[in-house]
Amino acid sequence: MDEFVAALRSRELLTADAARRVAELEDRAHLPLAKELHAFLYLGAALLLAGVGAAVKDRLDQLGPATILAALGLSAAACYAYCFRLVRPFAPERVEAPTAAFDYALYLACGLTGIFFTYLEWRWKPLGAWWDLYLLGSGLLFWALAYRFDNRLVLTTALVNLALWLGARASLWAPGELGPRLALTAYGVALFALGCAARRGALKPHFADAYLRLGVYLALSCMLVDAMRFDAPQFVPLLAACAALSAWSLRERRFDTFAAAVGFAYVSVLASLLRGLDGDAALWTVVLSAAGVLAALLWARSRFREAVS
Repeated sequence: MDEFVAALRSRELLTADAARRVAELEDRAHLPLAKELHAFLYLGAALLLAGVGAAVKDRLDQLGPATILAALGLSAAACYAYCFRLVRPFAPERVEAPTAAFDYALYLACGLTGIFFTYLEWRWKPLGAWWDLYLLGSGLLFWALAYRFDNRLVLTTALVNLALWLGARASLWAPGELGPRLALTAYGVALFALGCAARRGALKPHFADAYLRLGVYLALSCMLVDAMRFDAPQFVPLLAACAALSAWSLRERRFDTFAAAVGFAYVSVLASLLRGLDGDAALWTVVLSAAGVLAALLWARSRFREAVS
């Protein structure tokens, strides 16, 4: 749909206002309280998972491990069965969920799967020192489910699980803090590259945002740890990465990644400046610089909106 609308816009067969209305219809943004309902349903699923985890923790002695595992397994299987029964045929483009509860049932199934294997490993430790393989396996499983069921939240969960696995495995291969940070920085760069490829590809191009945002925040966060002083080893590379990301964001008209680049660069420079200041000088530096950056971002956001429209 996005490519079709863009083609009509390029031929001047569709006005900017009409294109915006089509996008709202596709995303269901025209429905009253649509975003609030989505947020409420996702929050309900998250709270339900938290309640299940708390119940497992508090009722270990009363229920017994077999009962807990059976309940978790059957609940996850029921959610998966519901999703597989209603799922629509696979398509490389965006596929609308068949029911309002479909996406949240899938997210709940993935969460129950995670609780199931977490409890299994905690209770009997079948994998022992290789416990992180649960993170790898669940990450790959959720990644496949995200593409099959067209669910960006499950995709994000998969990418986070893979990041956790990589960090845990890197800490074993290279003990210390440097190894995991380098591995996660490289992983973030790889996610960013996948997001750029997804935007221009034919397979689920709307998944690009999940790759891009997680990749940007993960890579810049890992670099920021060693970029809090002017003489820190990652200070110049972080600023160079933020400058490159800002230029890319301006070209691609992406305010979210532009704001991330400005924010991480600001935190790095501010932390470096504050090491030589104290008292009122430090306070006024934080207040005035934060106000300046916020004003610049608000101005940039308005310009981004004008460029998109």
